[in-house]
Amino acid sequence: MRTRGTPKAHDSILIEGARQNNLRNLSLEIPLRKLIVITGVSGSGKSSLAFDTIYSEGQRRYVETFSAYTRQFLDRMDKPRVDRIDGIPPAIAIDQTNPVRTSRSTVGTMTELNDHLKLLFARAADLYCGKCGRPVRRDTPETIADQLPKEGKLLLTFPITIPDNFTEEEVKDLLAKQGYTRIHRQEGRKLEVIQDRIAAPGANRARVVEDLEAALKYGQGRISSHLVDAKGEPGEELRFSSDLHCAFCDIHYADPTPNLFSFNSPIGACATCRGFGRTN
Repeated sequence: MRTRGTPKAHDSILIEGARQNNLRNLSLEIPLRKLIVITGVSGSGKSSLAFDTIYSEGQRRYVETFSAYTRQFLDRMDKPRVDRIDGIPPAIAIDQTNPVRTSRSTVGTMTELNDHLKLLFARAADLYCGKCGRPVRRDTPETIADQLPKEGKLLLTFPITIPDNFTEEEVKDLLAKQGYTRIHRQEGRKLEVIQDRIAAPGANRARVVEDLEAALKYGQGRISSHLVDAKGEPGEELRFSSDLHCAFCDIHYADPTPNLFSFNSPIGACATCRGFGRTN
């Protein structure tokens, strides 16, 4: 406990001379970013300290940041009886007497903070594949070129799936008419067509970007790159996609929406507990 001085910025809440209700000139320092529990016998001033002093002053200062026009629609909060409060952030309070009738009622839903968190995750979060854990993002020819090796020989390919109403010969003939006569490999009805072989990609960026644009077009947004070794054998494969698609697992993802992060929505709720947190 410290009774005098100023706390470090954003480090703790300093209260001096709190006399609200049954508090008797109480002074203390409360650290921030920690879970603090206030205990005591009935009538010792727990609620006076938590609700009528700390919360009241935090809420009052927060409301004062609004315009005069906005403040006229909000309840006026009186300044608590205290000599000084420093380092207090905006505050929210959940009264223990509020009836919670469903397990879907949480601090986030009752304070409406959940709405802001859902929007934040939908707009600012990074998507990772649920199977392999790799980041999933929309690539462009420019972003792909930035990730490719700058030295050595590079092999660029794109995948083609033979449709059921076409034969393998018909598809290869159509590819040949577009100038694609080399197949890197074939697995069943899937072909991996060679777009180009490029030496020193870093010195031929314009050519690389042009090849990537064409490969993404014919590969329906998917492309692979291989660094060729001294023996002419392709090495590790890097896959890219211009859609929200994991090129390694062949899984497509939809654009994230706020409901995807809500347990009150069928889209975001757990398939097992349906958002209620109970499995039996």
